[in-house]
Amino acid sequence: MLRYATAALVALLFLGPIFWMVSSSLKGNNQIFATPPVLFPSHPQFTNYHDAVNYIPFWTYLRNSFLTTIAAVVGTIVSCVPVAYALSFLKWRLKSLAFGIVLVSMMLPFPAIMIPWYIVFRHLGWIGSLWPLSGPPFVAEFVTPAFSSAIAVFLLRQFFVGIPQEIVEAAKIDGAGHTRILWQIIRPLARPVLTTVVIMTFLASWTAFIGPLIFQSSTNVFTLSVGLQQYQSQHFTAYNLLLAASVLFLVPVLVVFIFGQRYFVQGSSRTGLK
Repeated sequence: MLRYATAALVALLFLGPIFWMVSSSLKGNNQIFATPPVLFPSHPQFTNYHDAVNYIPFWTYLRNSFLTTIAAVVGTIVSCVPVAYALSFLKWRLKSLAFGIVLVSMMLPFPAIMIPWYIVFRHLGWIGSLWPLSGPPFVAEFVTPAFSSAIAVFLLRQFFVGIPQEIVEAAKIDGAGHTRILWQIIRPLARPVLTTVVIMTFLASWTAFIGPLIFQSSTNVFTLSVGLQQYQSQHFTAYNLLLAASVLFLVPVLVVFIFGQRYFVQGSSRTGLK
């Protein structure tokens, strides 16, 4: 009973702000700041959602967010899985040193590499486009604006080392190459950790703010996290529309996590995080 009560109290800390966001998205702008606070709107204004998607170029920003997020997820999987496989099953010199570099790169905060990234992207002509957020994830071991590939490599490698080496050796005896072993043997076994990496990458890329704010100078390529700022102005802030758009912004994250929750828990518990 004590454990469940404690878990319920902790859950309230997270559910409280979400409840207030959903409730306030159905209120008028003045009712949000009413005293005493109004928990449930007496006359829910569902038109706030209609007005929210028309107040700014919502669908354009939503499309940009989906494009960059899908690119980040695909790029991270494509680039990091072979690296983790090499660090787990291949025998080569300086492998431990290479893994140490991966661990060190996990400690690099984005502000430390923000200016170098900007200079690189400016020389490539990528500033003001979606390329700074969709291109780097395809290059393993670069700390991208959306998600650190080093974290993905670490999680994948920690899971791979738990797979019996005999399975890989038996596949080699049967004539399978590394590509076939990775695709037909390791990939099905690694479904939990792959789901974990997908969810973490999706969440980090979907909610990324500093990177899109710096690298995307044109409103045509704004992601939704940056576009939400347009609900604020110097004289008036449409809080009810901002909260309605925030609810819509939260929906894809909830959908991805609900469908991948089972594998996410398995992948997290089997990659050295438990």
